[in-house]
This record gives sequence, structure tokens and C-alpha cells, in this order.
Amino acid sequence: MKKMKSALIVMSATVILFSACKKSSHSSNPSGSYFGTPVSVGNGKARSFVLLDDNGVPSSFGLRFSEDALNGLPADTMPGMPGIMIRADVPDIAKTAGLDHIIINWNPLGHEPAPIYGVPHFDFHFYYVTDAVQNAIAGGPDMIPVNPQYIPKDYHSAVVAVPGMGVHWLDSLSTEFHRIPFTATFIYGFYKGDMMFVEPMITKAFLSGHPDFSAPVKQPAAFQKSGYYPLSYKVQFDNVNHEYVITLAGLTKH
Repeated sequence: MKKMKSALIVMSATVILFSACKKSSHSSNPSGSYFGTPVSVGNGKARSFVLLDDNGVPSSFGLRFSEDALNGLPADTMPGMPGIMIRADVPDIAKTAGLDHIIINWNPLGHEPAPIYGVPHFDFHFYYVTDAVQNAIAGGPDMIPVNPQYIPKDYHSAVVAVPGMGVHWLDSLSTEFHRIPFTATFIYGFYKGDMMFVEPMITKAFLSGHPDFSAPVKQPAAFQKSGYYPLSYKVQFDNVNHEYVITLAGLTKH
């Protein structure tokens, strides 16, 4: 009996020592996923995330939202309001990497240019500017040019700034402009010459099909602001957690 007690004490000490080492190792190398505060979307929840690689470097930004988030969404909006806006904060570590916050826009009736984008869809705006800068964006024509080095190849300006968003720059080679129905596309946003956001825009129907989709993000020659920017984006469904996952992947520092 005495020997058994001694063995248990040794085992307990070993577990405590292992746990202490594991905690210390994690604190010196903060790899893994970090999440923002959940927000309500439809009948579900959404939360932002940042994934750090084994060296503690950001490798992806994104959003996870529950399967129920596609249910209970408004089917209409107030007169003059094109969509529903939901703000999601991001983990502090994402802010140090350049991303400030995310705005989820639900557009039950779609928006211009119709009929291309006139279907129910989400705009996932990943803002690289503060709320104050975003909220100060006025609507109307924005004729201040963007330095060409900041514009990806094949992208063209929509010219008119959306209040609180900016001017959407669209990929002229994206399939929806070539007689293929819109499902997912990637947009850059500018205002008065400065980049405001990057945006995966995705239809509700595409998400409902539980896709496993990935596409490259066209790169400009340079970025105005230091930070981490994606080389690709993904639209997936996590069958284990029953969540939709929107990912800005392959983050590269500029």
C-alpha cells in the first residue's frame, strides 16, 4: 500500500510538471486560433478569428458562423436601406496585423449592379481602417484617383462611394461578368485614394450548398498600409462543428 501511494505521488507530480511545461511553451509561442466576441446573425451566431502559425505569425483571418445563421434572416429591409449591417470585432492580435474590424452585410434583395448582384447575398467587409474612418465615408461620386500600384490587375472602379463603405473595385474577369451566375467574388474597397477594405461577397444559395471553395486573390503591386493581406480566400462548411467558414488565407506581410 505504501508503495502504491508513492507511485501515485510520483505520477501526480509528473502530471503537474507536464502541465506547467505545456502552459509555459504555449505562452512563449502563441500559435493556434483566437476568436472575437460572438454576434447574432439570423437564428445563429458569428465570430471572427485569426489563426497563428507555429511561429506565432498570422496565417489567416476569417469568420465562423453557425448553420442556423442562414435561417431567420430578414427577407426585406427598411425603405432606402439596401441591407442589414452587423459589426463583428476582431481579436487584439488581428489588429496588430492590420485588420481593425469586420462588417457583415446581409442583402436580402441584392444590390446594384442588377441583375448581376440582384440576388440574396452577404458582403463580408474586412476593414483595415478604424470605425471612425469608415463611418466618415460619404456617399456619391469619388473622383480622387487611386495610385495604380495599389490596384490589382483587371480591377475597375464602380466610381460611386457607398456611404459608410467606399468605392467597390470589381474584377472585370470575374465569372459573373461573363454570363455565369454570381456565387462568390472578391472585391477591394477604396475611398479618396485610400484602401478601406477587402471583401469576399457570397450568395446565400452558394453557402446553403455547403461548399468547399477556394480561389486566389489578385494582388496589387503594393499595399498602402503595412499589414497582413490574403493570397487566397475560402468558403467552406465545417461538418464537425456545423459552421460556415469564410477565410482570408495565405496572409502575407506588406
